This record gives sequence, structure tokens and C-alpha cells, in this order.
Amino acid sequence: MSTTAVPAPTAVPAAPRRRLGPTVAYVRLEVTRTLRNPRAALLTLLVPVLMLLVFSGDADRADSRMLVAGMAAYGAIGGGLFATGPRLAAERVSGWLRQLRATPLSPAAAVLGKLVAGLLLAACSSAVVGAVGRFGAAGISTAQWLELVVALTLSAVTTTALGVLTGAAFRSPETAQAATMVGYIGLSALGGLWVPPSQFPAWLHDVAQVLPTYHVGQVARAITAGTGVAAADCAIIAAWAVALGAAATVAWRRGTAHR
Repeated sequence: MSTTAVPAPTAVPAAPRRRLGPTVAYVRLEVTRTLRNPRAALLTLLVPVLMLLVFSGDADRADSRMLVAGMAAYGAIGGGLFATGPRLAAERVSGWLRQLRATPLSPAAAVLGKLVAGLLLAACSSAVVGAVGRFGAAGISTAQWLELVVALTLSAVTTTALGVLTGAAFRSPETAQAATMVGYIGLSALGGLWVPPSQFPAWLHDVAQVLPTYHVGQVARAITAGTGVAAADCAIIAAWAVALGAAATVAWRRGTAHR
């Protein structure tokens, strides 16, 4: 009597799409929560548009384009900050991050979700302000409008990293909220997003050139003026993004180690 050998079962590797499922779902959740956050929408969508309409008043076309660039940059950097910092600190205190560890999510998914949400909010803000510049007195072209949205969305990586750093560094949501607001106003004012840096005193102009927001504003102004973006501004923004990203990674690991 003969017997037939039964082949040993072989392990079936998990499909990559299935492994990415929880991460995609979490990113979608973060984006939805961000877009439904009335405070973030108020500060990054409504306020820049209102400031643009108030400041543009009797401005000529050239000045209107400078104002569009400044307010679009102002809204975009706010998107990166407010989609990350205060919420991250609140989630640490509430134990939300600890609960995430019990899910199939990787730790990087939480950061990725906030990065995508911050960039999306920055894109929405620059698109709304750019629309006012496209169809208002500034009269920028459709190509300039699109370039503005792309450039400012990429530049918002810097402030998104700063937001993660703030949320991971402060243990209190209230303190993180205050630090985010101070950073938002300070970086915008000193970076020349409200008043053109050319009107600064010499010493303040020197200080402004150190800040990433100064170079974000320069990129935005070059686009709306049609003068061409300087490679040096892009390089400095990229350097700030790398430095703040590294600092945010260290702070995230330390801040979430015991939460």
C-alpha cells in the first residue's frame, strides 16, 4: 500500500497593500480631523484673507501682489503649525498615542498623518489666498497661482516639523498651544510676511534673514512678481526643514517613550 506525501504548508507573505491599510486609514482620519477643526480653519484660511483685503485697500497692483505673497505664506506656515503642535500635545496627555501602540499602526504612521494633514491645510490656505490674488486687484496669472500653491505647500514641511517638535517638547496642551501661537506670530512678523523686509531697520533685516519664514516670503514674492525664485532661498528652506525634522524626530521619540 503506497502513501502520498503531503507537502508542508508554506508561509504566505502578507500583501503590501494590506500592511499599508491601517496607515492609509490613519492618514485619512488625521486629514478629516484637521479639516473639521474650526480653529485651524479660522487662523489659516479666514484670517489671512481678511488681512489681505484690509491691507490691500488703495494699494497698486505691484503692492497688491506683494501682499498676496505675504498673506499666502502667512496662511501656509500656519497650516503646518496648527495641524501638528497643539493636537499632538493633547493626544499625549489623553493617552491617545498609547492606545495607538495597541493597533497595527507603526509609530511613523502617526507622524506621517500629521505631516500630510499639515501640508494639506497649507495647500488649502495658499490656494484660497491665491484665488483672491488671481481674481482680485493683484491680478496674478493662473500659472502664478498654481506655482504659489505648490511652492508654499512644499515650504510648509519646515513649519510642520516645527509643529511636531513643539507638540513633542511640551507636556501641557495649553503650553503647546501658547508656544505655537507665539511662534506663528513671531515668525510671521519677523520674517517679513506682514510688512515687507525692505521696510525693516537694517539690524532687523539682518535678523530676519536667519529665519525660514523670511525665505518662504521671498519665494512667494518672487512668484507673484514674476522675477524668478532664487536657488539660495530654496536651499535655506530645505536646510531648515532637515534641521527641524531631525530635532522633531528626537523630541518625538523622547516625548512618546513614556506616554
